[in-house]
Amino acid sequence: MSVLDHLYVRLLHHGLVKLRDLVASGEDRWALATAEMLHNAPSLTGESNERRHAYFWRSERGAYLEWLISSGNEDAASYTRTFYEPIWREMEIELGDLLARD
Repeated sequence: MSVLDHLYVRLLHHGLVKLRDLVASGEDRWALATAEMLHNAPSLTGESNERRHAYFWRSERGAYLEWLISSGNEDAASYTRTFYEPIWREMEIELGDLLARD
């Protein structure tokens, strides 16, 4: 597996654990935003089509960040800073050339 594949797996791990907790606690809006961000991640592991990775970064991750800002949910912001942002920083390095030219 590539570095990027491992990052998607880490993202899925943290996201699915949180998604389970969100559903159990009735946090429907946050759960939906999380599911929307994660739903293509399994198929991105091993994916050679760079456009799909760029789409995840800009559209799916971007939509999650837009929801995060508009929701004002400090718990979601804290979780994102702690678990998603470190992974995204590593992803951005791996996707650097792609994001720069796309």
